[in-house]
Amino acid sequence: MSALFSLPSAVTYPALFFLVLAESGGLPVPGESSIMVASLSAARGSLSIPIVLAVAIAAAIIGDNLGYLGGRLFGRRIWLWGSWGRERRRRWLDEGDRFLDDHGALAVAGGRWLPVTRFTVAWLAGINRMPWRSFFLWNAVGGVTWVVTVGLAAYYIGHQAQSAITAFGLVGLLGLVIALIGHGIWTRRASQAPRRAVERRG
Repeated sequence: MSALFSLPSAVTYPALFFLVLAESGGLPVPGESSIMVASLSAARGSLSIPIVLAVAIAAAIIGDNLGYLGGRLFGRRIWLWGSWGRERRRRWLDEGDRFLDDHGALAVAGGRWLPVTRFTVAWLAGINRMPWRSFFLWNAVGGVTWVVTVGLAAYYIGHQAQSAITAFGLVGLLGLVIALIGHGIWTRRASQAPRRAVERRG
């Protein structure tokens, strides 16, 4: 995927849009990973981080609304198709209706942060006939916060790593990482030493 985002921006921005759109609409494709890779490319100067965020936000919101529409129009019939286990599947739908009635806003907004829920929650909201206005509002809230958080986190990590490589070189950066890990291990052992001494005396 990183090779895809090293291509010209005329290709990478549409690729980012369609990957995030497809995942939000219900396909198990790497939408979140594409945001991270695009943001890392922006940290290297290949792309613009405001455009990356804007493209991903638009794709996330549009994709989820397409998934909601599909779930509302066809999802219930598809879910209840066939006779095997039909009553059990109907009970699941009833339970889903009650859950979304009570926790719909949290499910739609928070579902962005869970890998499987990210590409299923819009369909579930449509299948269970969550009111569209409520879905649109909380989907937008979840989409914006998810994209901005993931995108800016990757961007700043990439920017700091690029600055460290420029200042110290790749070997120096690796040495710094090893030193930080070693310091963390030493600190943890030092904090546990008094407790181990008490345990030995006991």
